[in-house]
Amino acid sequence: MKKVITVLSGILALINLTASAYEFEKPLIRIINLPFPPYQRSVSKLFETGNGKIYGIISESRFHRGIIFSIEQDEKIVLQEKLPDDILQVDSVIFNPEITWTWDRTLKKIITLDKSGVLKVYDRNDSGKEIMRISGTRPFEPHGYQVSRSFAFDKDGNIYTAGKDGFLFKLDPETQKIEKLKLKLPSIAGREPWASLDAAALADNGTIYLGTFDGYIVEFNPVSQKLINLGKPLRQQRIQGLVYYKGIIFGIGGEEDGLPRWFLYNPETRGFELCGTLKDEKGRLINEPVNTLIIAINKGITGSFSGRLGCLFKIELGKKGE
Repeated sequence: MKKVITVLSGILALINLTASAYEFEKPLIRIINLPFPPYQRSVSKLFETGNGKIYGIISESRFHRGIIFSIEQDEKIVLQEKLPDDILQVDSVIFNPEITWTWDRTLKKIITLDKSGVLKVYDRNDSGKEIMRISGTRPFEPHGYQVSRSFAFDKDGNIYTAGKDGFLFKLDPETQKIEKLKLKLPSIAGREPWASLDAAALADNGTIYLGTFDGYIVEFNPVSQKLINLGKPLRQQRIQGLVYYKGIIFGIGGEEDGLPRWFLYNPETRGFELCGTLKDEKGRLINEPVNTLIIAINKGITGSFSGRLGCLFKIELGKKGE
């Protein structure tokens, strides 16, 4: 009898955990069309400046040169000749679709990983300063470098990414000192060369959430240097985007040739809510992967879908009963 009661207690606890994780309504995804021709609408980067203005960057392709635009308060899309003077602009980096890159928090330095996994820092419009190659190659792919497609930030402005066999590297962009941590992203044995960083989000308490190539979500404390594998919310590989919003980690995952699916992670209950495919406000299925997600102050989540007819989208994610 005691064993039965123990099992029932465990089931009830699981039910309560699952119920408490379901605090949020399904998101309303509102499409914002871009006034550009087909094949010129795949936004590779969205970012917010200190004045609250959102800028977008579309990488160069064989169809067009790189594009910079801004999103105005009324959501009007305005083409820009260049970025503001207080933001470092290196065209060979920001318009290059084969480079993983980010600004530091001052927007005056650019950190890059090229297609062979070499880490560089730019503080002017030049060829950049090479720090080191952090990526290895994948088995049977001598030119298939293990290059992460995202960087993560801590509250002090240090920058993290993953390199060979999934090991984390920490870069101080001010001193340009790099440190290989004794921590690596989770992977099944033999899959270490595919344990690269796909997406990241910084929570208010300083915890960093990481999404991996194989679809794992990881909790990383940069102060205690502890890393916890939270598991895979989806069957598919790839985490397309992560953001921290209203105390919840909102994520979109899935492979490029499949349907994107969204999920929530609640740090309080330590539970996932698996939420299915994405649909727009008219109920139409969205079948393009996400390129980028950001949180714009007082404006919800802003992101972009890729593809021939790529577009922007807005998400307002509210708690049930609000």
